[in-house]
Amino acid sequence: MDVEFHYYITYLIAKKAGFSNEDSSIIAYSSQYVDDNTMIFKINKDTAEYYKNYISQTMNILKPKAKLFRIYPLFHFIPGDPLSTTALRRDGKMQWLNTTPDSTNANKILDKALNTDNKYRIGIAIHSFADTWAHQNFIGYYDEFNSMTGVLEKAIPDIGHADARHNPDWPGLVWKDKRLLGQNSRVNNKERFCLAAKRIFEKLYRHINAEPNNSELTKMQNELVEDIKIALKERDQDNSLDKVRINRYIRLSETAPYGGKTLIEYDEDEWFDDAVNEDVRGLRDKSDFSLSRWDPFTDQYTWKNILKYKEKPWFKFQEAVIAHQNDAWDVLNEVTFSKLDLDINTF
Repeated sequence: MDVEFHYYITYLIAKKAGFSNEDSSIIAYSSQYVDDNTMIFKINKDTAEYYKNYISQTMNILKPKAKLFRIYPLFHFIPGDPLSTTALRRDGKMQWLNTTPDSTNANKILDKALNTDNKYRIGIAIHSFADTWAHQNFIGYYDEFNSMTGVLEKAIPDIGHADARHNPDWPGLVWKDKRLLGQNSRVNNKERFCLAAKRIFEKLYRHINAEPNNSELTKMQNELVEDIKIALKERDQDNSLDKVRINRYIRLSETAPYGGKTLIEYDEDEWFDDAVNEDVRGLRDKSDFSLSRWDPFTDQYTWKNILKYKEKPWFKFQEAVIAHQNDAWDVLNEVTFSKLDLDINTF
């Protein structure tokens, strides 16, 4: 999934489930920032306030296996039920690391986050939970199980959904996964995303309401799904981040069922810029410009408020990343990782 679901739709889900505007914003931003937290920063080096963050995403699929394994299965490809009917393949293969939607493992990880009531933890776990729909039938590890047919695909490393490129993440796209058996090979992202939204809403609604009204829950789920379908209509095959759709999500946020407050557009630098000073030396390290990685000069980072940096959302998010990683590892190691002979170093 991309920013449309992880930020805009996640906000609408949280707000309709009963979270405040502020908490819904934290949950939604945390959910999307999982994908944008791709760089390790060394802040206030050689001082008592020195801090080095963990990353929750990487675009560098050539990283060592152990480093990729610390990221992909914990944040993006939670191993599920390899015997699920959604995982039936034409070649009959099964993989214990296969991602399947709404799995027991994914539910355990989200429940752990919900039990903390930490909105940053909840947002991160929602990201992982939602991705079990978008990333189903792929694994967060190098394996031919991920391989798809085609000349171009054969040249791409078999990690995650690299072979399928962005197809699993684009809202509204209908595409073909020829590895799958029968009707499963026709993938309708709108259907997958709506199922994910419906289930996430249920999890959040039951968390907010000690005595949930099941009939009210079902009614609100159906209303949510219909609103999402309307937001996605007419541009179903437009794979770009479409301004028309974004405006629909924002207009929905302004209606009573979604809090009546305008949701601001996502800015991936907002939290970081609020907490950290950036002193660029040479080419900007944070730049997408590919040559910046060869720049011999390292940018310097310092806290904007040395006394209150731990109160900033960026710092709280980074601490939540560490906590999620530890909890997710504990869940998955107990039931999956410890049973397999994996070619990785000790976590």
